[in-house]
Amino acid sequence: MKQLIVMTATIMLGICLFRLIAGPAEESILSSVGQLWQQEIEMRTAEP
Repeated sequence: MKQLIVMTATIMLGICLFRLIAGPAEESILSSVGQLWQQEIEMRTAEP
């Protein structure tokens, strides 16, 4: 029973971390890095 609880907790933690990093929401880390990347590209191409 203890192993089942630990396995379930591990799976839930993995799902939460995945949603935090690569989730579809605007506040995900992957989305934030993508937006920052786009801003950097725009800043570099706007200046001569």
